[in-house]
Amino acid sequence: MTDSEENGRTQRQQTTDPDASAGWRTPRATQGVDHAIATDGGTATRLPTAGDRVRDRDSDDGDELVVVEIHPDTEARECWLDALDATVAEVNSAYDAAAPVVEAAYVEDVSEALDGWRSVEDLRDAVSFGALSLYTFPADRLTRVPGGAWR
Repeated sequence: MTDSEENGRTQRQQTTDPDASAGWRTPRATQGVDHAIATDGGTATRLPTAGDRVRDRDSDDGDELVVVEIHPDTEARECWLDALDATVAEVNSAYDAAAPVVEAAYVEDVSEALDGWRSVEDLRDAVSFGALSLYTFPADRLTRVPGGAWR
């Protein structure tokens, strides 16, 4: 996996061949968990659920994202971004370095790439085929949009 920055967004790009089968997915017992995790800095970070609509606290544009993957066991200081030659924590120094990371897609990008998508699985499939990019954030950089969720 390689990462790049495009329009101020931290982007994850696929480097493996797309696979049309569902076998590429690794089930996670924690996927979809909706709870807070206390970091070693003493901060409790509420994790979103896959399909939640969120906003980037640093965005002046108010662009919405949809959460695709949650990594509750990966801290921002451990998540390396190859293209930026830095960790998520280093790129997001205003946020908790121990916060878990979240991968999300901008709703505008989703609308352009996928007409009529219905679920997070549709988004994951689009990522595996290279049709959609995910952006990696520390969880505390994102704020949930009230009443906004796609499943």
